[in-house]
Amino acid sequence: MALHSSLPIYKVAYDLLSVATDVTKNMPRDFKASLGGRIRDECVELVVLIGRANAAREKAPHLDALLERLQVAELLLRLSKDKRFISLKQYASAIELTAAVGKQANGWRKYAAASPVA
Repeated sequence: MALHSSLPIYKVAYDLLSVATDVTKNMPRDFKASLGGRIRDECVELVVLIGRANAAREKAPHLDALLERLQVAELLLRLSKDKRFISLKQYASAIELTAAVGKQANGWRKYAAASPVA
């Protein structure tokens, strides 16, 4: 088992957390704590779930939860863009990272499902 912090999916999820922290920094005060905080919390949870999936014998439940949280983060980012709390450029960079995390998580889930659990 590799150290979770050296996994490619972890690195992309950490980059997403970094981008989420940057984009929520300039949100209007009324939404910075609620919407911005929720976006950051979802991204932190993604990183945590990657660590849990890496350590777990049964990876699928953690990867399913990760994909669900990823959808929530994408929804909140889209709402932020639609309300013009973040720029289109910021949204595009964040969504590019969410797509990369989702692709890797789905691949990991398929691999885990095909591998026999010892």
